[in-house]
Amino acid sequence: MATISPPRITFNILGAPQAVENAEQRVVLIGQKTASGSAISGSLTTEIGNDGQENALFGENSFLSDMIRNFKAVDFKGIVRLDAIALDDNAGGVQATGSVTFAGAAATEAGTFTVLIGSKRSHSFEIPVAVGDTPTDIGASLVAAITADTKVSVTAANIAGAVTMTAVHKGAFGNSISLRSQGEVAGITVAIAAMAAGSLDPVLTNIFDILGDTRYQTIVWPANYDKSVIKIYLDNRFNINNNVLDGVGVMSETGTLAALKAIGSPLNSRSLMLLGNQLVAEDLYKGSSVFELDTNIASQFAAIRALRLTDGANIAQFIISGNGSRDTFGGAHIASLPYHNTPFQLLPVIDQDKGFTEEEALELIDDAGVSMLGSNTVRSSIIANTIVTTYRTNAAAVPDITFKFLNYVDTPSAIREYFFNNFKSQYAQTRLTAGDVIQGHNMTNEAGIRGFSIKLYSDLAGPGFVLTEAGEEALQFFKQNMVVNLDLANGLADVSYIVRTVTQLREVRGTFTITFAQNQ
Repeated sequence: MATISPPRITFNILGAPQAVENAEQRVVLIGQKTASGSAISGSLTTEIGNDGQENALFGENSFLSDMIRNFKAVDFKGIVRLDAIALDDNAGGVQATGSVTFAGAAATEAGTFTVLIGSKRSHSFEIPVAVGDTPTDIGASLVAAITADTKVSVTAANIAGAVTMTAVHKGAFGNSISLRSQGEVAGITVAIAAMAAGSLDPVLTNIFDILGDTRYQTIVWPANYDKSVIKIYLDNRFNINNNVLDGVGVMSETGTLAALKAIGSPLNSRSLMLLGNQLVAEDLYKGSSVFELDTNIASQFAAIRALRLTDGANIAQFIISGNGSRDTFGGAHIASLPYHNTPFQLLPVIDQDKGFTEEEALELIDDAGVSMLGSNTVRSSIIANTIVTTYRTNAAAVPDITFKFLNYVDTPSAIREYFFNNFKSQYAQTRLTAGDVIQGHNMTNEAGIRGFSIKLYSDLAGPGFVLTEAGEEALQFFKQNMVVNLDLANGLADVSYIVRTVTQLREVRGTFTITFAQNQ
């Protein structure tokens, strides 16, 4: 039976207007897999967890798996979305080789040699030596230790105390594996030959096609790969119509001062960040002053950056907090917080007599856009120096600091994303008029767009963002320099802003005047 209930009444319930936050952080690591890995070369593996799945996917001793382990050692709670593109070795490539050679008749005392391969934290091999042990005996012990380590990226063979290391991958990656021997034993000498002769990296043709329109805020790119590939990819995504796709490529490379300047200078990209480590070439130490694989250093940096920019992530261990309690949790507001002094707790301290000097560091930063890590003043941990992009000049080759610092990219990127997301939401179905808006209808005009823009600017200046300058004077500057032009025929609102962003305190210069006058 029909129910009679006049008059008919309907009230629709609509959700309260909400600001749209910036997107979650996504990171993609790119590197080589071994033949034992099940992943298909060139495919995208998504949402890699903290359960060790990388070992089966990419091979336990692959350098891609090592990158993932280093990323996850920083992001140990698995907060950040982590994807990877695995690549097969180039079929025509050559594996790098190096050696640790023990010589002498026999040990005349007991002792220990410590051999480091690639990573001081993960691959340090202590080789006990007894009286009477020959070089062949010691070499055999080292090979046994290396073979037992299922994650180290070399294999080893011993011939009469000459232990040859062979990189598990073909290509130049193996050339960057550091070797070092520590300890002395009477009767035995040690010599090291640096890893070298690795050549022909994987084929990189169309490597990024698989990503489509997915945005990765951070991409870790092995520095031995062709840097122009990632430079072109990211530079083309920095400004794009009807989307936000920009990201930063993170690389780490070991070399001399001159070599790193020659590498960094031509890049000139606001989308690339290169960490430089000093090359050590001593008798018993061949490789990076930060004794860790460059790809692992880059992966650790990527994890820290992603956590910094992840809303609510606990980042207290990466922040030197004075009165900034809000800054111990990640989010868009951290985009304006300096990177310098960020601690890297998983990296070994650089030896006292190694690493670039402060003057050399400034030279690399200013002349080549190369950043670096170094030991703190008490040499208890590794911290970040000023972190820059490789951008130095604009399209007219004029020196330009607009995107020199990584914060100068992170901050406007976060601002743009917030404007983009909220404009998309606010004006999803909206009429445009040059007249008045009628209450209760989705409409806007020049005044409405101005007012909404001012609201977004004010959001970004307030708690939770601190990306734009706060205060009445700064707000008035924003208002006065805003331009809104409407093209009703084409449904176009042409808007431009001048935005004063928060910057970073990188230097304090002071002057003391000495006086001996008692009443001056």
